[in-house]
Amino acid sequence: MKFTYDLETNGLNSMEDRITCISILDLEGNIPMSFYGENESMILKQFFNAIKNTTELISFNGLAFDVIFLLRRALINKVPFPTNWKSIRQVDLKKIVNGFFYSYNKYEKGTLNDWSNILGMNGKETPGSEMKEAYEKKDWKKIKEHCEEDVVITKALYNRCKECNII
Repeated sequence: MKFTYDLETNGLNSMEDRITCISILDLEGNIPMSFYGENESMILKQFFNAIKNTTELISFNGLAFDVIFLLRRALINKVPFPTNWKSIRQVDLKKIVNGFFYSYNKYEKGTLNDWSNILGMNGKETPGSEMKEAYEKKDWKKIKEHCEEDVVITKALYNRCKECNII
């Protein structure tokens, strides 16, 4: 089983800020599953339970952001990772599509929104910059929808990479 995944946070500091939502999308399915709300520990437990049998996690910028947040927030909340965590292949599409494996340039353009437009998905509905405000307002619906939109775009980008034999 393989999933695309994304997480939303109320800030960029993984030592102080928290995870507000994690969404996953099975590559064989079309309906995302999301874990969100006030209880960060529960969000992590639900996510880890959902991926306990996966072989691959696909993200966009996951190795530079999402994994770091997951590791630190799990440690802070005393939530154990699934026993298969070390064997799960992590695929970071940002590194692949922005050519980081060939010539690392951290200033290379190519956000998930850029790729959404290129794939004909008309860009993201809500920018990530609005998620902190949504968290402050406890607008879980907006946070969930944003996170789910990201996993759908990530899946489309993954499929395009597969079609073009990039991965």
